[in-house]
Formats: sequence, structure tokens, C-alpha cells
Amino acid sequence: MEIVSLITISIGFGFVWFVTLVHPPTHRILREKKTYNILFYFSISSPIFSIIAYNNEMSLKRKEALFMSLYLLFFLLMYKYCDNYILKKHQRNLYFKKKYNSVWHDQESDEVESIEEWFQFGLTILPLILCYILKYLIIDLFLNQY
Repeated sequence: MEIVSLITISIGFGFVWFVTLVHPPTHRILREKKTYNILFYFSISSPIFSIIAYNNEMSLKRKEALFMSLYLLFFLLMYKYCDNYILKKHQRNLYFKKKYNSVWHDQESDEVESIEEWFQFGLTILPLILCYILKYLIIDLFLNQY
């Protein structure tokens, strides 16, 4: 079960980094309700697999890695919040900026405002920080006391 947990963590981590940094226009798939819901259910199942795979004999590094299963869940929740914010403010969906000049021209990338660039940066880094804060609170403070 530990292998399944690590695979789901890797898929979630890879998806977030691909969408935000490697090829930002792929975030458009999250606008479709069905696709978003599938990823959301997958992101909920990932921590469940991690909880099932957890045991006290695991190394500390392995225990810390299990908290990364929350990365995709945090990303999706924050993405929905940011998208709704831009939707209310600009009457359009959230756009991500391409950081490099590629062969493909992206109309949305040209219309990105600075707040959306900050959202893109935050959606990449903040879920990771939240996972480590949660890891610190649970493993370092709570479990090490017992």
C-alpha cells in the first residue's frame, strides 16, 4: 500500500508543477467541472492511501513524504478560490502566464495581470508550505511528544 501512496503523491506533485510551471495553458482543464471533480476526488483519495500506508516503523523521511499527499488537495482548493476571485473581479477565468517564449502563442498569457502572476506563484509554493507546516505540527510537535 505504501507504493500506491507514493505513486499518488508523485502524480499530484507532478500535475501541479506541470500546470503552474512547465506548460501553464494546461490549467484550462480545471475549468471543466467534470475534470475538476475527478482530480478533487483523486486528491481526497491520496491522503486516505497515505493514512492506510502509515505505520510507526516507517523512517522519518517516509512519514514526512506522506504529508505531500495533501499537496494536490491544497492546490485545487486554492485554485478554485483564486479562479472565483478573478471571475468576480474581471468576469473571466484565471489566466496563467507562460514564463518562456515557446512555439505556441497563447492569447490568455498575454492578458495576464500582476495579481494573476502572484496567484500562479502562490499556487505553486503555498500548498507546499502548508504541507510542511502540517507535517511540523503533527509529526514534530504531536507525535514526538508521545
